[in-house]
Amino acid sequence: MTSLDNPATSHKFRRIVLTGTECSGKSTLATRLADHLAWPLVDEAARQHPDVLQQTVSLDTFDDLHDIQTRACVEAHHAGSAGVVCDTGDVVLGIWSSVVLGQPWHPLSAPWPAVDLYLLCPPLTQWEPDPLRTMPSLEDRMALHRTYESALRHRPHLVVQGNTPEERLEHLLNQWPW
Repeated sequence: MTSLDNPATSHKFRRIVLTGTECSGKSTLATRLADHLAWPLVDEAARQHPDVLQQTVSLDTFDDLHDIQTRACVEAHHAGSAGVVCDTGDVVLGIWSSVVLGQPWHPLSAPWPAVDLYLLCPPLTQWEPDPLRTMPSLEDRMALHRTYESALRHRPHLVVQGNTPEERLEHLLNQWPW
C-alpha cells in the first residue's frame, strides 16, 4: 500500500483539478462532479483571500493560495475520502500570476497529493459579471484558453464539452478514466 492508498477503500486517492479561464463554468462543474462522486470539494481559495479581494496580489499570495488548497486536499486524504475535486489549482495560479504580475509563479513544493487529472473548461460564451473577474471579452478569454491548453499539453487532462452544466457533466462522465 502506498502513501496515497486509501485504507478505507483500498483504492488510490484521486485528485481532480478543474482549470480554465474565468467564466468557464469551473465552479459549477466542480460542485456537480464532487456531488456525483461523493468526494469533498476544495473551493477556490482566492475567492476569500484578502489579497485578492483587496487587489493586492503578489507572489506570496500565490504561495499562500497553493498552501491553503494543498492543506484542504491533504485533509480530505486523511479523512479517508476516495478522492477530492478541486475548483482550481496551480495551473490557474501560474497563468494568473503571469497575467496579473507579468511574471510566472511556480510553487515552492509540488502539489500533494499529486494531480491525477485536470479538467479543462473552455470559456462560456455568456459573460457573468463577478467582482473578481476582469475579462468580459470572449475573444480575450479564448486567447487565454489557448495558454491553458498549452500548459496542459504534457499533463493528464480532459477537455470538457457541452453548453449546459448538465451536458458538461454528462460528457465528462462518459470520458471518465476510472
